[in-house]
Amino acid sequence: MKNKITFLLVLALMGRCYAQDKFIPEWENLKQHKAAPEWFADAKLGVYFHWGVYNVPANGNEWYGRFMYEHDRRKTWGKDVYDYHTKTYGRDVDYHDFIPLWKAEKFSAKRWVDMFENMGAKFIGTIAEHHDGFSLWESKVNPWNSFDKGPKIDVVKQIGEEVKKRNLKFMTTFHHGFHMHFYPKKENSFLRPVSTHSVTYTNPEVPQEDEYRILYGNTTYEEECNIWLGKLNEVINAYSPDYIWMDFAQGYIQEDYRKQFLANYFNKAQEQNKEVVVNTKGSFFPTDLAVVNLERATVIDIAPEVWVTDFQLGSSWGYNKDKRTALDPKKAIRILAEVVSKNGVMILAAAPMAEGVIPEEQVKAMEGIGAWLNLYGESIYNTRPFVAYGQGPTKMKRNPEDEWNDYGAIKAGLYDLNSADIRYTKKGKTVYAIQLGWPGENANTVLEVFGNKAKDMEIKSVSVLGSNQKIKWKKTAEGLLVTAPRKMPAEADAALVYKITLK
Repeated sequence: MKNKITFLLVLALMGRCYAQDKFIPEWENLKQHKAAPEWFADAKLGVYFHWGVYNVPANGNEWYGRFMYEHDRRKTWGKDVYDYHTKTYGRDVDYHDFIPLWKAEKFSAKRWVDMFENMGAKFIGTIAEHHDGFSLWESKVNPWNSFDKGPKIDVVKQIGEEVKKRNLKFMTTFHHGFHMHFYPKKENSFLRPVSTHSVTYTNPEVPQEDEYRILYGNTTYEEECNIWLGKLNEVINAYSPDYIWMDFAQGYIQEDYRKQFLANYFNKAQEQNKEVVVNTKGSFFPTDLAVVNLERATVIDIAPEVWVTDFQLGSSWGYNKDKRTALDPKKAIRILAEVVSKNGVMILAAAPMAEGVIPEEQVKAMEGIGAWLNLYGESIYNTRPFVAYGQGPTKMKRNPEDEWNDYGAIKAGLYDLNSADIRYTKKGKTVYAIQLGWPGENANTVLEVFGNKAKDMEIKSVSVLGSNQKIKWKKTAEGLLVTAPRKMPAEADAALVYKITLK
C-alpha cells in the first residue's frame, strides 16, 4: 500500500511538472521556445509553392483576386489586371467563379515532392492559405477550401504525407493575416487596424452577399481574428507541421490571438517531442522565439542568430502564363552560398499551373540546383559561418525605393555575384571556400581571411571538390593563395569549392 501511495505521489508530481512546462500565451513564457533548432540551422534549403484559385486566370500574380476589383491601381505591379479581367472575362465574373474551374487534374504530391527532394531541399511544404481566403486543406472553420470546393483535394495532407515518408521536415505557409484587408472594402465600413495597403471604395465590386462573406472578408474584426486562429489550429492539430511560415501583416491580428497561436503550436510540438519553427516578417512575433524572415534579401554580415529568406523559382510567386521564366540555377547556388555564409537559410517557392503541372523552366532550374548540391552539398548542409563570411567586389546594397523594405533587407547585387566573390562556411576542422563561378584553368585566388581573421589557423591540406588534381597552395601575408585545377569540375561554372582542412 505504501509503495502504491508513493507511486501515485510521483505521478502527481510528474503531472504538475508537465503542466508547469506547458506554454501559456504570454510573451515572457513563450520566449522559452528556441527560435531556430539545430535541424533548421542544418537544413539550409527548403521549398514550397504558391498554388490556388488565382492560378486559373494565371495573369499578373497571386494577388489577382484583389487586383481584378481594383480599378484605379496606381502601383506598377498588378496595374493591368483589372483591364485584363474586364476584357477576358467581363465584369460579371467574380473571383469565386474561378473556384469550380480549378480542377488540378494532373496534380501528384509524390511527383512534386520527388522534384523538391531531388533539388536538395531538406524541408518541403505547401502554401496553406494565401491572402485570398481560400484554404488548401479540409477545413471546418472555412467552407472555402480545396477539399470541399474546386479540385476536391486536401493539398496540405497529401504533401505532408509524402514529405514525412522521406523523413524530411514539413512546412506550411500562412499569408492570411492580410485577408481582412485583401479585397476592396466599403469606405469606413469595418472597424479594423489601419493599413496603408487597404483599398476602399464607396461601392466596391466585391460580392456583398452573405454566402460569400467569409471568402471576401466581409466580417467583423473579432470574427476575422477567430477565423485566423481557427485555421491555424486545424492545421497544427491535423497535420503537425515542423515549420509554420508566416507572411507579412500578421500584426493586424489582435495580439492575444497571436500569442494563443504560438502557445497552441509549441504545446503540440512538446506533446510530440519535436522542435518546431515559426518566423516573423516584421515585428508581429518577438525575435527571441521566431526566426527573422527577409523577402528576397540578404544581410550585411554574419548574423548572430539564424535567419531565413525566400526567393521565387518562377517569374512571380504565383504562376503567370505570360511570363514563362525561371531563376537561373547558377545564380540560385551563388545566392544560397551568400545566405549560408551569413548564418541564413534559403527557401525557394515554385509556381505550379492550375492543372497541377510545375512549368518545365522551373523543373530545369530545380534540376540544375540539385545537380550542384548533389556534388558539393557538403559545403552547404550542416555547416556554420566561418570567422568571416567572404570577400569580393560585388557589393550588397539596400534599395531605398523598395516599398517592401519593412519586410526585407539588402537585395541589390545578389544576382551579380561572380567568380571574383568568395563565401566561406565551416564544419568542424573543415573550411569551405566557395568561389561563386569558375575562375578559369590554373587561375590564382587569394583567400584573404587567412591573412587576417584566420591568419593564425594552421592548414593541413587543400583540395577542390569534384577534382582529382592536387591543388597548389601556400600561405602568404595576404592570405591563402590557391590555384584552380586545369579542368573545370562538373557544375563548377555555378561555383567552385575549395576544401581546406585545418590542423
